[in-house]
Amino acid sequence: MDMPLLQTIRDLGLPPPTGIAQVGASSGQEMGEFLRQGIRRGVFIEPLPQPFKLLADVCRKIPDFIAVNTLCTATTGQTVDFHVASNGGQSSSTLEPLNHLSQFNYVKFDQKIQLVGNRLDDVIAFVKANGHARACEPIDLIYMDTQGSELQVLQGAKRTLAAARYVITEVTRNQLYKGAPTLADLTAYLQDHDYALNNVNFNRHHHADALFVKRETIGLEFGF
Repeated sequence: MDMPLLQTIRDLGLPPPTGIAQVGASSGQEMGEFLRQGIRRGVFIEPLPQPFKLLADVCRKIPDFIAVNTLCTATTGQTVDFHVASNGGQSSSTLEPLNHLSQFNYVKFDQKIQLVGNRLDDVIAFVKANGHARACEPIDLIYMDTQGSELQVLQGAKRTLAAARYVITEVTRNQLYKGAPTLADLTAYLQDHDYALNNVNFNRHHHADALFVKRETIGLEFGF
């Protein structure tokens, strides 16, 4: 993910986020930059056991950083196939790989496991109910790197979206995974939840990180 978008929020003169829900946190390799950008609390979610162990080790050293080993989906309790990637799990997804197989042919998807999904709203509620309310109050940034399942995550995050100010998410326009949402899909969904697309910059691989901002945060009443 492209950390400069956190700096972009500051450059725009907007209130910098201090609490984060990171979905697809991997092994916690971004924690140092989160701290440098002023993040002081958060819930960090990773479904695969091996990177989660490293993530949990990092979070134990930082007050009010809570690691959760689960998969975020649109509904709670549904068992889904999870396609595990060979690059330390970083390209793993609930969606089947499509153009990823040719564009990044050094990454293999030789393993498929079944995981039980949970809504992000329910994960946050669980963390609060189990003695870590400070880590969730407030969460003003949702930060996603879930390899094509971003819309599913957002569909299970209505309460979290209502409380947050910012969404930073990976987007693509070349169908790396079957059924992955387009930027237009994500924009339309988030627009219905009072967010406006503020920044997106595609690279030569047709990938980008997009910043969505709550309309009231940037003083918009209608439209984009």
